[in-house]
Amino acid sequence: MIDAGWVRWFGRALVACLAMVCSGLMASSAWAQSDKPAAPPEELKIAYPVDVPSWDPTAVTFPAGQSLYKAVFDSALFIDGDLKLQPALIKSWRWLDDKNMRLGIVLRDDVTFHDGSKLTTDDFKFSFLDRPKQDKRLAINGFFGALQDIQVSSPTEATMVFSTPTPTAPNYLGFLTSYILPHAYFEKVGEDGFQAAPIGAGPYKVVRYERGSRVVLEAYDKYWGPKPAIKRVVFEFVPDSSARVAMLESSRADVAVQIPLREVNRLNKSPALKAEVYPYSEIFILQIPSYVPAFQNEHVRRALHLAINKQAISKAFYANVAKPLSVLATPGSPGDVAGFNYAFDKAAAQAELARAGYGPDKPLKIQFLSTNNTFPSDYEMARAIVQMWSQIGVQADLQEITLAKYLELSHSSKVPGVMLYSWANATGDPEIFAGKILDPRLRFSTWKEPELAKTIDALAAQADPDKRIQGYRDLARLATEHAWSLPLLQSVATVASKKSVDMQVYQTGYILPATYRWSR
Repeated sequence: MIDAGWVRWFGRALVACLAMVCSGLMASSAWAQSDKPAAPPEELKIAYPVDVPSWDPTAVTFPAGQSLYKAVFDSALFIDGDLKLQPALIKSWRWLDDKNMRLGIVLRDDVTFHDGSKLTTDDFKFSFLDRPKQDKRLAINGFFGALQDIQVSSPTEATMVFSTPTPTAPNYLGFLTSYILPHAYFEKVGEDGFQAAPIGAGPYKVVRYERGSRVVLEAYDKYWGPKPAIKRVVFEFVPDSSARVAMLESSRADVAVQIPLREVNRLNKSPALKAEVYPYSEIFILQIPSYVPAFQNEHVRRALHLAINKQAISKAFYANVAKPLSVLATPGSPGDVAGFNYAFDKAAAQAELARAGYGPDKPLKIQFLSTNNTFPSDYEMARAIVQMWSQIGVQADLQEITLAKYLELSHSSKVPGVMLYSWANATGDPEIFAGKILDPRLRFSTWKEPELAKTIDALAAQADPDKRIQGYRDLARLATEHAWSLPLLQSVATVASKKSVDMQVYQTGYILPATYRWSR
């Protein structure tokens, strides 16, 4: 007979031996897997602060949405990280006269829309002339209002004919609303159908969209340019900046855009994350609605401006990266006014307010609007300004507002108070700073001084580049001296990501996933 104790001992020994063998096999398998490079993820998730208000990129001037628009529609010309114009859907352009009234353009001949149809000058004419002339609500009219005709000579060649000299026309072909829509598809499905299922000629196509929640993009395999290395991109719309950071830290996002500056240093201490802050081609300004009675008094406007300690705001919220401004232009750009400094002066601010009949004993009561987490530290800056104003006798009722709601109010001239806004100008040209901010005819302008239209029209038609630039500098200085719009700081962009994401940072502030790749 076999001893029962020996059987039990043998069984335990056999189990232990098998466990050792299995453990060794598992370790060997794990070693083999770790030795083999992991396949890069198939999807990139971006925590983004805002959704687009419309999927018609020619209908709105929405700087925060340009990263999405460029991914889906591409742009006629491209403005690179140095703010220089580069070919895109338009491969070449040149003035055909010495008055800057006839601009010849040549389209690429290898571009197709996401439905496979060819992009031609018919689509270009439809997008820039025919449809805007029929629908005056389209924002593209604000940039190409002097466009009189587009003469098509072939599927790839056309001439833009302007009613007045328009030397900045090429700049506008790379700015905000300058996208080419598919004429045939738009006519087939109509405006509502296009909004529901937008197609463009960009590197990605929309495959799923949930308003206010997310948009899913997939690489277009027939894209004319370099094929995106990342095939699938998801923009998650997350208004709260802290939530965007949390998504990145929990690996629910690979990139987080416009994070609070206070988080940059902390995230950079993580071995798996990186964060960056950089000044770019936008400016924080206070938009002043001239149609609000309180702001028709110049002493009031000047008091509001003089009471703001811009350097203190930059130090408190932007680590001194955001440079204080005295005019409506970024430092060192063509429209900047060298040597002109409109400095913080509390005593002068109190004196100006007293001239308007207000002070601590008779406070001026105004409304103040600001977004919250749309731009880095926007609402924190607004609260600081409220405190500074309170010290001279201004009671500002600070109200949080969405960017979409502000655009709705400004387009209908119903902004009830001062608005903190970040004004985009990816070209750096002064016409798109002072020239557009102060143009009383434009929907997004809040300072409606009719006489300024004559000055702006004369500058827009000035063919001599030196005279044109000097004219805009003079206008920008006047705007500050009369407080038509209050320049605050050069805007800053913040972006954080996993270290495994190889991404470019652009002075325009654009997030362009088609240029990203997973680092090895």
